[in-house]
Amino acid sequence: MSRTPTQSPPSHTPATLAIDARTASTDDPTPHDPDGRPLRRLAAAVGIIGVALQVVMDRLHPHHHDPNDSVAVFREYASSHGWTWVHIGQFAGTLFIVIGLIALARSLSRQGGVAGALGVIGAVTGVLVAAVFTVQMAVDGVALKAAIDAWTHASAADRAVAFRVAESVRWTEKGLGGFFQMLEGTTLAALSLSITFGHRYPRWLGWVGGLAGLAMIAGGTVTARTGFSAQAGLILTPATGLLAVFVVGTFILMSRRSSTR
Repeated sequence: MSRTPTQSPPSHTPATLAIDARTASTDDPTPHDPDGRPLRRLAAAVGIIGVALQVVMDRLHPHHHDPNDSVAVFREYASSHGWTWVHIGQFAGTLFIVIGLIALARSLSRQGGVAGALGVIGAVTGVLVAAVFTVQMAVDGVALKAAIDAWTHASAADRAVAFRVAESVRWTEKGLGGFFQMLEGTTLAALSLSITFGHRYPRWLGWVGGLAGLAMIAGGTVTARTGFSAQAGLILTPATGLLAVFVVGTFILMSRRSSTR
């Protein structure tokens, strides 16, 4: 009786196993992730637009007085005719940046071990950043402006009460600002540690983002305690510069990797 030939199982040498492992660890799109590159490319472009939008809105935002001097800033804000539009622009800019960071977190989460877990944490806190900032912009761009307008048009008898209402809204904004900064710092720290422990992006970028994240957390803590004070600004100003380097650097690298892989 003739025997049906059987196919021998494929051999797996250490070299082929190493190649398979490297292939599985890349962040190229797979059948389970067909939109990986388009998502990263779009998110990187949106993120860079968000950075540019934030720079423009910061220039348009009135800030000629000490932000903790409520009387001075209320008078300045009362004369601003584009106040709400500026804050809508700030909201859009931050939302675009967060979209880019969440796409980065999604890519980083596909790594193994601690680096992947930190990517997931960064994605969760990134969503919280957008949520808290949305509330802050609603308070600052709408509620505060309405309270200030009510104060400026109040009668002499009602003026003191109207000012206290506006001041309460202002402190609500300051509290939201402090927690937004702390959340933003936590997100940066998680993503930066994922980059440092992983293999997707240069480690120097992780160090820059990590320093920015720690400074943002410290600055947010000071903001929550002292408002928009000089002490908070002393920490947050260099933190913002490091943040800009981190986000622009990662978005450019995301775009290049999506175009070449």
